[in-house]
Amino acid sequence: MYTITKPTEAEELINAHAGLVQRIAYHLMARLPASVVVDDLIQVGMLGLLDASQHYDPSQGASFETYASIRIRGAMLD
Repeated sequence: MYTITKPTEAEELINAHAGLVQRIAYHLMARLPASVVVDDLIQVGMLGLLDASQHYDPSQGASFETYASIRIRGAMLD
């Protein structure tokens, strides 16, 4: 039997910022070779967002969006 659980804070951050991944992916497409597929960038970017949601520390002073943008862009460029 399955029970419905309350989403964790990390899950809420991922759901709220999934659009950020697409925005960064399409922005980077203009600078990358034509052989790069935007869906691949989005997939890797979602992994970056997942990593950001797990390592975010609000006491450092940066907003989550700022922190996640750096992690997402870095994952895509790697």
